[in-house]
Amino acid sequence: MKSIKTVMIPVLSASMILAMLTGCGSDKKEEEVQETIVSVETGKPVIKDISVSYDFSGTVEANDVVNIIPKIAGEVTEKHFNVGDHVNEGDLLFKIDDTSAQITLKQAEAGLTQAKAGLNSQVAAQASTYASATETLGKIPTNDRQLGVAVDSAYASAVQAGVQKDNSNASSEYNSEAYENAKNAVEDVKKAKDAAKEALDKAIQGGDEEEIAAARTQYNNMETALKTAENTRDQAELAKKTGENNAKSAEMQYYVAQEGYEMAVRNKQDYETYTVNSTLYGANAQMVGADAALTNSKAGVTQAEANVENAKLAIEYTQICAPVSGTITAINVSEHNMAGQQTPAYVIQSDSKEKIVFYVAEETRKFITPGNSALVTKNGTEIQAVIKNVENTIDENSGLFKVEAEPVGNGEGLISGSIVNIKTITRQTKNAVTIPINSVYYDGSQAYVYIAENGFAKRQVVTTGLSDDKDMEITEGVSAEDSVILTYSSELKDGVKLEYAK
Repeated sequence: MKSIKTVMIPVLSASMILAMLTGCGSDKKEEEVQETIVSVETGKPVIKDISVSYDFSGTVEANDVVNIIPKIAGEVTEKHFNVGDHVNEGDLLFKIDDTSAQITLKQAEAGLTQAKAGLNSQVAAQASTYASATETLGKIPTNDRQLGVAVDSAYASAVQAGVQKDNSNASSEYNSEAYENAKNAVEDVKKAKDAAKEALDKAIQGGDEEEIAAARTQYNNMETALKTAENTRDQAELAKKTGENNAKSAEMQYYVAQEGYEMAVRNKQDYETYTVNSTLYGANAQMVGADAALTNSKAGVTQAEANVENAKLAIEYTQICAPVSGTITAINVSEHNMAGQQTPAYVIQSDSKEKIVFYVAEETRKFITPGNSALVTKNGTEIQAVIKNVENTIDENSGLFKVEAEPVGNGEGLISGSIVNIKTITRQTKNAVTIPINSVYYDGSQAYVYIAENGFAKRQVVTTGLSDDKDMEITEGVSAEDSVILTYSSELKDGVKLEYAK
């Protein structure tokens, strides 16, 4: 029998394959790159909060009445204050049942834990794929022998399965025969029992007590023997069915083993058909797939983190607090009744005299949160303000979402009806990994940076996020421990030798 070879697929980077295809010409190019030495400055990424602000046109309005509409509907579990009471900003007005929101949070946290576990597993899988590539390169010469062993093993399994099939068939036939014998025995005992019954009836008619007792004993013995025979028959029937099932199973296993043997032979033939180059390209596809799976896992963690944040936000929405200080003029909710999003739950006559109103699109509204700071500009004068309310329904007139801000302090200079400029944060990332904007390069729409490694520049593809006037957020591709090249230079290339500026 011919030996069979197993194909182990190596995992190679695109650069390794390119070097193999291009031949010795790549050595000359590497020498030319190393001849250039670029003087650079390096630094670690900075972890900080980064945000983007936007200017809006706002209108100063009299801040007389504030309608408190919950952002979610639900049963009111707590209600505080009465009409006519004065409340301070931040006072708890009422609570909505948060049972569902708490369950959603637990589910989101469980999803995040699962996503992180999946990411860790994928990191390990990627490392395993890369390790397998190195191992495969060393095992290629032995694969032919391994495939031969696989064929021999499959053949032996098929032979063994055939023997098992024959044994099971023989056992099934034996059990069938035993069952027929047991059935016949039952019939014989039934006849003997019937005869014993006739003898008992005759003895009873004769009236001889000794004959009656002897006949009754014989009849009882026949009844016991019949039960024993029937039990033996039932056991034989069960053994017969079991044997038939075992025979069918053994026959199936035999066919599976035969197919396994044929498959092993085909695998050996397929191996002999393909070249080493096809194996190399297949290995590279596995590596790319591992990288893509890792990227998907990272995205899954990001999505799970967002789900947790949304769930926490939903819980916050169940506690409705006074956005302003003022006097309560109306209350439209009561304990154990439903609070909706159509009717104001509380109406507060605000202590403040002015507010700044502006309108934003739905996408922007997601990132404007009550409590955010804002800067109001009127005729060159800047006034600090804070976002007080963000409507969750579209304004019928503008088709946008209404946002209200309140000046910090007395808001001197703001006149009701006047137009002002108001600037506030529309995007923000906490604890972002940032680097200077001029450290980021672009190849079309793809961003990349250069990292200093062992005295050489390494081109690193990155995914960017928010940016301000100085720094840019890097969401993927760079960690806080990387040494990023801060100096912009047109001479920087992947693999160029570096000289660190003093």
